[in-house]
Amino acid sequence: MRQGERSSIVLRGSSSVQQVTTTQSMDVTVSAQGAIFVLPDPVTCFRSASYNQIQTFRLVGDASIVLLDWVTSGRRYYSLNKVIVDGKPIARDVLLLEQVQAQVPADDTPRRSLKDRLSPYSCYAMLLLYGPLTRGVIAEMTTQYEAITVFNMTSPQPVIWSLSPICGGAGCVVRTAGVETEDVKNWLKNALRGLENVIGVDVYRKAFL
Repeated sequence: MRQGERSSIVLRGSSSVQQVTTTQSMDVTVSAQGAIFVLPDPVTCFRSASYNQIQTFRLVGDASIVLLDWVTSGRRYYSLNKVIVDGKPIARDVLLLEQVQAQVPADDTPRRSLKDRLSPYSCYAMLLLYGPLTRGVIAEMTTQYEAITVFNMTSPQPVIWSLSPICGGAGCVVRTAGVETEDVKNWLKNALRGLENVIGVDVYRKAFL
């Protein structure tokens, strides 16, 4: 991407992985004053499917990035996301979901499926924001996160999330889990609403139909 360019990658419809092994690799360089917004629908892996994804984003100077990586609890999912700014790695996130091994435990304890182990949550998202074009969204999300009150719940919350600042607050990594995919989608739509003025209302709404 050339200096000052902005690119939005919006993939509609869940990426359904039905083959035995599917691999995706992406390596993108974003020049100074540029921006990339990666806002796909979640990946869904069906029975006997395995999905491997490696994404590398190289930012120059004051470039910005919004990177969303999310998945529903299928069979096996491996995702590696790397963000590098001016040659220096600022984030390296790995998400691995897989079934337990086939062997029977020594104590004859019944094996639990991936779905059972992750219950009640079935959708997981990693969201990374960095750069000047994301400052407003980061500030709003940080305020909301600092206001969260932790207390005992009689039933699981539809959505749980955490926020970790990076690069002295110039960016952040957000992790979200939801009981249903729509719960996570609606949460993301509200949390990222400040991007409407950056990427345009039509593009933003298309990302979260």
